Amino acid sequence: MCGIVGVINQGNKYLREHAVRDMNAAIFHRGPDDDGFFSDDLCTLAMRRLSIIDLDNGKQPIYSDCGKYCIFFNGEIYNYLELKNLLLSVNCLFKTNSDTEVVVNLYKYFGKGMLNKLHGMFAFCIYNIDSKRFFFARDRFGEKPLYYYNFEGQFIFSSEINSLLSSKLFLPRLNRSKLGSYIRLSYVEEPFTLLEYVYTLPPGNFMEIDHNLNIHVGSYVNNKAVPDRSIKTIDDASEFIKPYFVSAVKKQMISDVPIGAFLSGGIDSSSIVAMMAELSSKPIKTFTVKFKTKGYDESKIAQLVSNKYQTDHNEIVVENSQFKSEQFWKIIDHVGLPFADSSAIPTDIVTSEISKHVKVALSGDGGDEVFGGYTVFDWLSKLSRVSKLPKGISEFGYVGISTLNKGLNSNKLRQLCKALKISQLSTDRLIQETHALFDMEEVKSLNDVELDYPIFRDYNSSESLLRNAMHYRVKYDLPLDMLVKVDRMSMANSLEVRSPFLDPDLFDASLLLPEQYLRSKGLGKVVIRKMMENHLPVQVFNHPKSGFSIPLHDFRNNEFKLLAEELILEKHMIELFNIDSLKKILHGGLYENSNSANGSIYRKTHQLWSLMMLSGWIKRFNISI
Repeated sequence: MCGIVGVINQGNKYLREHAVRDMNAAIFHRGPDDDGFFSDDLCTLAMRRLSIIDLDNGKQPIYSDCGKYCIFFNGEIYNYLELKNLLLSVNCLFKTNSDTEVVVNLYKYFGKGMLNKLHGMFAFCIYNIDSKRFFFARDRFGEKPLYYYNFEGQFIFSSEINSLLSSKLFLPRLNRSKLGSYIRLSYVEEPFTLLEYVYTLPPGNFMEIDHNLNIHVGSYVNNKAVPDRSIKTIDDASEFIKPYFVSAVKKQMISDVPIGAFLSGGIDSSSIVAMMAELSSKPIKTFTVKFKTKGYDESKIAQLVSNKYQTDHNEIVVENSQFKSEQFWKIIDHVGLPFADSSAIPTDIVTSEISKHVKVALSGDGGDEVFGGYTVFDWLSKLSRVSKLPKGISEFGYVGISTLNKGLNSNKLRQLCKALKISQLSTDRLIQETHALFDMEEVKSLNDVELDYPIFRDYNSSESLLRNAMHYRVKYDLPLDMLVKVDRMSMANSLEVRSPFLDPDLFDASLLLPEQYLRSKGLGKVVIRKMMENHLPVQVFNHPKSGFSIPLHDFRNNEFKLLAEELILEKHMIELFNIDSLKKILHGGLYENSNSANGSIYRKTHQLWSLMMLSGWIKRFNISI
């Protein structure tokens, strides 16, 4: 696990090397064990290393057996031993036991076709020293990041935005055309970001660059679901999936350093821990977060799983009143962009504690996306049925109920109004609308215009609503929210987090499952429930799904309130947004304490948090607006 940085230009070599050293220093936390450096007349490349495999011989850059290619690599390849045997069969020569040397030689022998052979999380740069060409690639789901600045003959890349800005080779400017995307959905559709001329390499993509900085970007994955009709029963589905799941966990347990696991008490992390325990001869170290607010805490369920498998269990208590402004700024510093998901706070807390015990931890991330676990999928199904009502009836119902609710102030009637309102949208917009933090009226009141935001352009009318909704989650929410949170906060604490549910073979197998084995009668992950029914306590399956989120409204201590009031009314926010709307969001997020006809307390506090993040980011990095 590492961080990689580099600058490609034909300008002053001394200035380029100085910039790259500053960039590399800014990602020290991603790799405190070692560093690497390469420079010639065209480029300067560097990295920081967190040693996990081949601790003594994995120093980068690593070269192909012919010396023609060098690589700077961030990530882990779980099937590297199998791939190494493949290369040995064609007489490839090795100097180390690292997975990085396998990757660079795979490229030498198989070109970009090697990408579909890799099972792991990665972002890397391979440099052909002779032809002066570069090959970048990012893993299928976006577990590892890769950002780049490309403008006026200069290409700068890094694993983190903060590092990119540390080059001081360009002035950061707000990408106003994508501000609407952030306000609406809390993220910006890749490859764009909220910074002008700063992009991401999207998940499952590669990028080729020549010495003149001509760039070609392409995709190497196909995530189309094609159900296998030979899977006719839930027993068939369970027996089909289980070998892939066991293999995924087993591969990701490979490590030359101590390894542990997140254990939330949910189905996903509990399944990972159960399988790890069955595959290991030693007790597994497990870690769970205990929240004080009812409805958010699953620590009692986690303890049952720990007891069953006699894990070395650690419980980390998160106090509601323990919000500290330094947590807020730490998130901004490491994400490098405004990040609206407040669960970054407990993620930071738990990864900080885990890193005191192990260097690697397995998590249940991706289980809901891959196997249909989210309850919003059922909500979409209900909305789809409501959409079949004549438009006039829906509009009449919306006006009548919303008028009635002004007096009743009912949260349930508010939800019904929202359903009637958005059910008339096209199906592609409907999927997106269920993820929106601000509706369009709120966006317009903030900025007086309808800001640009992404449409689910690759909606596939030949696939079901469920499969399309799951694809949306995999393409947008997973790489732009969950995996950002996990990577940045874990690496901020020098911890590597692995996600077996994102194993390519397991994911491809999930695409073959008929839908009834994903969701049925309001239950998600039906096949995982069946597969693990004899492995886990029944309480794991029976308790309500809570997810890994925090009761942000309970974190509103005085320090939180002071920070919110300062950031929301900053000069740059008043320049960007309507001040009356800002004050309304500030009041709702700070002082309302219950769900009402005007919105849920969760939504109001997170709308405030989202704008606090935007303001804090502009202030922290001195972003020109």
